[in-house]
Amino acid sequence: MIKAPMVKNVFNHSSGLFGLQPIQLIFAGIAVVVGILTTLWLLQYNMSIDVIGWIVFAEMAVIIGFGAVRINGMNFFTYFIKGMKKDQRAFNRKGVFDDEEEE
Repeated sequence: MIKAPMVKNVFNHSSGLFGLQPIQLIFAGIAVVVGILTTLWLLQYNMSIDVIGWIVFAEMAVIIGFGAVRINGMNFFTYFIKGMKKDQRAFNRKGVFDDEEEE
C-alpha cells in the first residue's frame, strides 16, 4: 500500500469572536452603526418601517461584504486599496495577445 504524507494544519485558524476574523468584526460593527444612524435619520421623514428596513438591509449587506468577500486571499477592501496603487514591477508587463515586437 502506498502512503501519502498529510498536512495536519490545512486551514488558517486565526479567528476571533464567532469564528470571524477581526476585520470582519470591524466591518460588521461599522455596518450596525451606519444602520442605526440611517434608521434614525429616515424615521424623521415619516417613511414606512418596511422601506427603511430594506434600505438599511441593503447598505449593511454592502458594508459587511467589504469585509467578508475574499479575492486572492484579501478582503475586498484591501484588494480595492492595493488595486489603486501604481504597478511597481521592474519588467514590462505584456498581455497574452501582445505579439508586437518592441522597438
